[in-house]
Amino acid sequence: MEHGGVAVIPDLGCTGPSWIQKEEFRATRHAAGNAYRYTRLFLHAFLPSEHGFVDIEDLATIGRVLMANAFAHTSAPEYAVITMQWALLQSGELVFQVHDGRPEFPDFDKAVCWEPVDGERPRGLWTARRLGAEISYAPTDDGKIVQALIKPRALHA
Repeated sequence: MEHGGVAVIPDLGCTGPSWIQKEEFRATRHAAGNAYRYTRLFLHAFLPSEHGFVDIEDLATIGRVLMANAFAHTSAPEYAVITMQWALLQSGELVFQVHDGRPEFPDFDKAVCWEPVDGERPRGLWTARRLGAEISYAPTDDGKIVQALIKPRALHA
């Protein structure tokens, strides 16, 4: 489903974006850290102060998690890029999307529902969910999009 330049995975976003930002990151071990810093700087600059979201550091962590997963699970060469897109929908929801070249997401349901057990180290998607992200994915012609939909606190009520 297209919304003014952002492909929102069906049934998650129902209105067009207020703004969109897109950036490409080299597929290196620095991609997740770069995505974290860029997300933090971008949201500080463009997210309205009355946004009602969780802490921007938490939002940047969600962006880092998506990029870290894309880098870890795609085996892309270092000259490749992984695209990340951020959008603020008119509904007030934030959408983060990471597009990588691997069309499948093995055991997606298991990965999204995973919970740590007795001292087990937390995993990325669990962390993103704990910070308020609804995770989904959709295959595309040249890979897949993994999406985090984050609602402001006011929409949680």
